[in-house]
Amino acid sequence: MKRNLFLLFFFVFPFRIYAYEKVRFRTPDGCVISAYYQKSSSSSYVFINAHGLGSTKEEWIPFQKALVSRGFGFLSFDIRGHGESLRCGKKSVNYKLFSSRDWLLASNDFLGAVSFLRGKGVSRSKMVFCGASVGSSLALLAGKKLKGKINKYILLSPGVEYAGIKAGEALASLEKSFIIVAASPRDKYAWVSSGILLAIAGEKGMKTVFFAGRGGHGVNMFKTGGKKFLEKLLSGF
Repeated sequence: MKRNLFLLFFFVFPFRIYAYEKVRFRTPDGCVISAYYQKSSSSSYVFINAHGLGSTKEEWIPFQKALVSRGFGFLSFDIRGHGESLRCGKKSVNYKLFSSRDWLLASNDFLGAVSFLRGKGVSRSKMVFCGASVGSSLALLAGKKLKGKINKYILLSPGVEYAGIKAGEALASLEKSFIIVAASPRDKYAWVSSGILLAIAGEKGMKTVFFAGRGGHGVNMFKTGGKKFLEKLLSGF
């Protein structure tokens, strides 16, 4: 087993092992995406996690530990142009140079993640799209592209429009979905956007849950809310 192909990281939890693998997968439009992957226990849920603008997959580490402690799996990836996901076809990519069209195409990163997990035998009914900030917009747009085949979402500090992606329009296409939204009151745009998106989901008859963070944007709510916030976030699964 070649060390340069992937790395394993081990931490021991009661009855479970946090042992994720560094992997790569391709998107439908030819980007190579770097990710951390750990399979679930007993065919449980696998959370596909997309970070916020300018960040990397490492921001999900506290969330990953909470997932594994509950027997869930995860696939946390670097959005194209971030971290170690810097090539699409023969071209290098940098999010700082993205156009609105580039951001729309970035939702294909979720589609590549779904294909990767399908290859691991994970059914779509066991996949959860989870995004922070702009990652939440990409999750919803990818869900629209998949025509409702993914029906569980966690949106951390979502925006009605980030990077030209109109989250409300994408959300409106996701009928029969379970939507968890979290935002902090002081994060004004995300707070107001959350209310708008929850209203759209409610009009479509979706099951929704909202959690108020103690502070911070995106995954920074994990720091301010601690274990209790993570427990609430995952209580519906």
